[in-house]
Amino acid sequence: MNAPDWQGFVCDQGILAEPTADGGRLVLWVPAERDPSFQYWERVANVARGEITITEGLCTTAATSIRARQRVRGVVGRLWDRLRPPRGSRAFLLPNGKSALQCKDRQSDLLLVWPEDKTTVLELDQLKSKWPEAKRFEKLGHGLFLVAGVGAQASRREAARQPLQPPGTDSPQEHAEALLAAARQAGDRNKEATALTDLGVIALSKGKAQDSMTLLEKALEITRKLPDPARESDVMGNLGMTLLALGQPLKARSAFEQTLAHARATGDRFAEKAALERLGISFWRLRDFNGALGLFDQALELARQVGDRHQQANLLWHQGIQHAELGQRQLAIEKAEESIALFRLMGRPQAASYGAYLQKYRMGLSEDSPGPTARGAVDRSPEAYLGGALVASVMAGGSATEAAHAKPATGPGLLRMAMSATKAMAGFVGSGFKTAPAETQRLRLQTCAACEHHTGVRCKICGCFTNVKSRMLHEDCPIGKWPA
Repeated sequence: MNAPDWQGFVCDQGILAEPTADGGRLVLWVPAERDPSFQYWERVANVARGEITITEGLCTTAATSIRARQRVRGVVGRLWDRLRPPRGSRAFLLPNGKSALQCKDRQSDLLLVWPEDKTTVLELDQLKSKWPEAKRFEKLGHGLFLVAGVGAQASRREAARQPLQPPGTDSPQEHAEALLAAARQAGDRNKEATALTDLGVIALSKGKAQDSMTLLEKALEITRKLPDPARESDVMGNLGMTLLALGQPLKARSAFEQTLAHARATGDRFAEKAALERLGISFWRLRDFNGALGLFDQALELARQVGDRHQQANLLWHQGIQHAELGQRQLAIEKAEESIALFRLMGRPQAASYGAYLQKYRMGLSEDSPGPTARGAVDRSPEAYLGGALVASVMAGGSATEAAHAKPATGPGLLRMAMSATKAMAGFVGSGFKTAPAETQRLRLQTCAACEHHTGVRCKICGCFTNVKSRMLHEDCPIGKWPA
């Protein structure tokens, strides 16, 4: 394990450790200057799910800090605080029970540094020679330093050194296998678990649910030994989708409930909305349509809060399906229309395909095949589009073999089929899924490589294989990081 035992970390005198729900987080309150009115503090925390890099025997991970001030008892302090109340300040409760208010913007150009070998003593000169551009070095405890003024630049340099997938060439499978081999060679168990998870997601997208289960179980075993709650939650979420594909919705529901609990405990709204959507799918597969509606509604509210319009459109379509399952035809049509309108507003080609399926639903028609056939042979596999955790085969329900022998879809089945058919359409020339220019693809991949939510193969927020998604002109980053 390359990460220190954050929970057992021994701080230097005067530094306060803030209790966290996640064993993978370290939050410290470092005392700064003091004047007659205030005691100043710096709240230092490692970036959630941030990668750990090892070079020349030094381990580093990105960190952030916020400056806050604690009012000192006395007439001068009280008077100053009344006359000049801070605007837009965030309130904190220090580990010592005192309150503090944010007084400066969040700083992100920080690194936490510690030796790979625990018996090694870190020297200040060693850090200065490695980061000559750094503005500040501060010892936080035994074997741990804070280096300020280099984090952002270091992240960009690290991203630039990482091999980017050439647009349109490397497959997610090949890239994940290469990352797995590199992680094992370096003895990096964190990255090994992530690569195994990526391969499990890829196997599921190809309809190989049993292979996916084997890979994800290996990843889960590693994360539980680390321990790494954030990575474990990522594995559990994808394991739940595999369990759905294997026809085990009760076990899937349990997995999704664990990921939801972790997301809420850590305040990760992106992970929370994904967990709610997945949990809703498990309720849907258990034929608890009202329960699914409620969960999709919660996910929809979060998607609106964070501005993820693509997920909003998907969730509205999900809700339309639940209303159709309940025989609430008009409500189903209204939700489907909202979804299509949002896709159209975003300029997404899904709007036309969904509209065609909705029209058949309105007219009481049936659909014999899940994708267009008039234009020639199509790669109908889910990975032909975005892949990721929420694959089309799981969304629509049932295996490819079952679908081949199924009766023509009618009613709710038509709306279910729309999601699977639209994903298959992405491999289709002329379907509206236009290819982005090579420079746009390069910039997108470069941005993803430096993002904490990227595994090297897929985005944890939207579940997409980034090398594939980056080629789709109409696609965008769920948190707005891709260049326009």
